[in-house]
Amino acid sequence: MSNLILEIDAVRASYGRGAGRVEALRGVSLSVARGEIFGLLGPNGAGKSTLLACLEGLHQPEAGVVRVAGLPPLQAKGRLGVQLQKAALLDDLTVAELIEVYAALYNVFPSRAQIDQLLARFGLAEQRGRRARRLSGGQQQRVALAVALAADPEIVLLDEPTSALDPQARRAVWDLIRALHDEGRTVLLTTHAMEEAEALCGRVAIIDQGRIMASGTPASIVAGLEVRPTLKALAELPLDQVQGLPGVHSARYTGQHLEVETGEPQATLPALQALAARLGRTIGEISLRQPNLEDAFLRLTGRALNA
Repeated sequence: MSNLILEIDAVRASYGRGAGRVEALRGVSLSVARGEIFGLLGPNGAGKSTLLACLEGLHQPEAGVVRVAGLPPLQAKGRLGVQLQKAALLDDLTVAELIEVYAALYNVFPSRAQIDQLLARFGLAEQRGRRARRLSGGQQQRVALAVALAADPEIVLLDEPTSALDPQARRAVWDLIRALHDEGRTVLLTTHAMEEAEALCGRVAIIDQGRIMASGTPASIVAGLEVRPTLKALAELPLDQVQGLPGVHSARYTGQHLEVETGEPQATLPALQALAARLGRTIGEISLRQPNLEDAFLRLTGRALNA
């Protein structure tokens, strides 16, 4: 039996017609192994949600092949649990009723004890009889995750699972996602947050404008692109002179901050300070950041992840 549980091969997909046609996926290929957390990292509009829609059987690709556990998506529906980017909950149903309704869509009919167990797992026991419209944003996200697990799927698809959540609620959701992985489930999530991808995912694919730009472990993607450490400082110095300093490969401004990519930070920093002294300028808020996926995205696309 193949270890691959999700397979996408040369998939092309679009929306609209004529002048309004948007090509959302442009020959995307990737695969996800059983039991891993795989992340699709990219900005809004990159094609992440469209790719999930193809896996869910909600959008028919124009070309290419999609397989879920070796089957076409619609034949594998019972193996999937899905959490949408915006929780599409039925406002007038209680939390317990939502679990019952969504489980029934998969011909699964949990007992009261099973529902209570699921709600307790997601910290929703006290909200059992509360209607969806009266839940906070964080509670709605947890309900959406509980709904995705209502039919006990082996594959869980999560579309921006922590969007619009505060840091505390976000980390609580991260813990729940890790728990799904610990149970042996396969998790595919989309995100535009570099920190989230690095914290959760064993492997990621960077997607932009409907194309996969790179895939692999976060560390291998960064290493493969030879992304270097970045010195960041509050300073106003001529970029042409900064770029001539020892170890410097590139320099740019992001707002008022100077960012210098360097292969030799120990040589670059004193040279930068000496340049500022010669020009009668000051440098403040100096920090050194090791390369990460956001730097890789910038190298691959020429723009920041959240631009």
